[in-house]
Amino acid sequence: MLDEPTMIASLALWAWFGGWAIALSIVDIREHRLPNKMVALALAGTVVLAGVAALASGEPVLLLRAAAASLAAVLAFGLGHLIGGMGMGDVKYAAVTGSALGTLGWGAVWWGHLLGFVLAGCVVVVGLVTGRMHRRSAIPFGPFMALGAILVAAPSLASAMPALSAPPV
Repeated sequence: MLDEPTMIASLALWAWFGGWAIALSIVDIREHRLPNKMVALALAGTVVLAGVAALASGEPVLLLRAAAASLAAVLAFGLGHLIGGMGMGDVKYAAVTGSALGTLGWGAVWWGHLLGFVLAGCVVVVGLVTGRMHRRSAIPFGPFMALGAILVAAPSLASAMPALSAPPV
């Protein structure tokens, strides 16, 4: 079980991520883009809070893993951009989702990003079946990236909440 400072740092990181996830998702849905300045601010705060979590836990490897996960996500999404169908905003946003998920471990990085693709795929299938979308329809992918990350992080965050509110023994 994590100690209280580590839980607070982790919750702060995910509160920051969640706030930016909402803001970026709104822009992506409306404009089909993820603005560089917003993504950069989201990333900067995520990196700082990952550093705080690493200090609070006494595990500097947490920050290194977050950085490596960020890089891995950017490379993977960059490949998707080169192949086609993935926007550069999504590639840049992968640095944020990778960093945040990296604080939870490599499994979270994998499952969080995979879940984003699965959720987007479900929406596309429903859109195709109902005739609301066609084969070349563009979808804003940022909200799915954010939702995948948040859904994967939720069990860890939920387990931290009761520990913070429990009276000391």
